[in-house]
Amino acid sequence: MTDLSTQVHGIYIDAPAEKVWEALTSSEYTNRYGYGGDIEIDLRPGGQMRHLTTDQMKTMGMGDVAVLGTVVEAEPPNKLVLDWSAAWHDEPPSRLTYEITQGPSGLTRVTLTHELPESPKTAQDVAGNGKIEEGGGGWPWELASLKTLLETGKPMTTAGA
Repeated sequence: MTDLSTQVHGIYIDAPAEKVWEALTSSEYTNRYGYGGDIEIDLRPGGQMRHLTTDQMKTMGMGDVAVLGTVVEAEPPNKLVLDWSAAWHDEPPSRLTYEITQGPSGLTRVTLTHELPESPKTAQDVAGNGKIEEGGGGWPWELASLKTLLETGKPMTTAGA
């Protein structure tokens, strides 16, 4: 069995760091990639973050909130650190860090590090199980969807679409 307690995912996106930051922190974008849903975030240390569910998530039995978080560090547009909790599991918060680095050409590297030492169920979910039809794409799918939206202006094709 693979240890999923610390997961590191990286992707290059042909978009400026400021655009990537905006996509991670504003509902204008969070509704158009990944699992969707509005985001409410106070980017001050100690500020609260709520990633709200979509109507489709609610039909699957979820409540109004998919993810709760607390901002640990926010350095726009280069770093966002959250204590992050999946609402669908009763587990302690995990540490989620986005590092956003833009090169001279405008190409941006996004490194997502998710530390989940006390959240094994969440760790399994966010690792991605390949069952996209069941919401199992995890962070790899979320980042690919973010990349697609920022580079093409269109959402990534999803199962059943």
